[in-house]
Amino acid sequence: MSFKPRIKILIADDVVELRSNVRRMLSGSEAFQIVGEANDGEETLKLARELSPYIILMDINMPKLDGLKVTEMLSKERPDIQVIIMSIQGEQEYLRRAMKAGAKDFLTKPFSGTELSETIQNVFNSWIKDRPEYLQEANRAQVLTFFATKGGVGKTTLATNLAVSLAKRGKKTLLIDGSLQFGDVGITLNLTPKKNLYHIVEKDDLTISTIERNITKHSSGLDLILAPHEPALAEAIKPNHIKLIIDALVTTYQFIIIDTPPKIAEMELAFLDKTDFVMLLATLEISSLKNTKICLKTFSDISFDTAKIKLILNKDIPNVGISPKDIEEGLQIPMYAVVPMDSETAQKALNTGEPFVGKFPASSLARAVEDIATKLLPNDAPPKQPDGKSSTMLKIKDLLFGT
Repeated sequence: MSFKPRIKILIADDVVELRSNVRRMLSGSEAFQIVGEANDGEETLKLARELSPYIILMDINMPKLDGLKVTEMLSKERPDIQVIIMSIQGEQEYLRRAMKAGAKDFLTKPFSGTELSETIQNVFNSWIKDRPEYLQEANRAQVLTFFATKGGVGKTTLATNLAVSLAKRGKKTLLIDGSLQFGDVGITLNLTPKKNLYHIVEKDDLTISTIERNITKHSSGLDLILAPHEPALAEAIKPNHIKLIIDALVTTYQFIIIDTPPKIAEMELAFLDKTDFVMLLATLEISSLKNTKICLKTFSDISFDTAKIKLILNKDIPNVGISPKDIEEGLQIPMYAVVPMDSETAQKALNTGEPFVGKFPASSLARAVEDIATKLLPNDAPPKQPDGKSSTMLKIKDLLFGT
């Protein structure tokens, strides 16, 4: 079984009923994915730049900027986006103007679901046939796997908070709990959903629709695939399932973050096979550093590209005789990030099921995670941190009212 990336579509029409009809006509096919809707020309431009759809279904008459003007602008700015004009006017003059503006096809309203689907597929196939590399490289999620050689180093906490941070910045992010027997992502976010990874694979009907039905939504905008609620159910999940799920979703998201258990077995190798970067966590404990060194050698022995490894020192404490520079020299790998020790903040956030990047945004922990997110998004401005006065008032309010 393999998945073909779906055709990402933006619907641009100022009539809500028309947008709903188009969505309904395309909903029965897994070949299409509606990534957004716009009700005027300016919003269409904004969403096209943000969402990078493959196809825009563009109404010819819209407020603020009409469809032809938007098409003309996109044909110069984003030639990778293909526009199909929709209009109630079917005269040859309208078709000529649409083609001159840069549209690839023209649909006269009302049109049937078959006509709509065939037009989209034809335009997409015509465009992609000479660009086989495009779907492999463009609009592909960055896959980050969090790994540590032992429990208790804060791996799940960091993976969860980084995922929430990216989601709050507007990045479409998926967090997969890869600790299949005893995953803690759900409880870390105070979630008790009924759907999880087991429900995706239990009927051996692994389709995109099945995957999407079993994704859990978090209030931050983060999507999650949670671990089974019973250890015995993990046996039903095979490494090939993991690869298929990531292949199916890699063009849907901007980031896929995977939280893994502290071992390297067949399942973990499946995650690593699909990983762009391994966020390898270590602490100042001598056992953690010893195991991290062994882990780096193991990665080298299995020919894993060590350039993909990003070393993160968690729970850093100054003046204990070992510095980040010492660790870099000892492990012979550069330090990607250092996260300070702040047990009180971490524990309070964990006990309330609220990520510290949201509950305690001015804390040293939150700032360290935001720094990691900024490294992953070099072209994005970092979020504005609360000023000292606001931070103090929040602490006072917390002490007085427990909020």
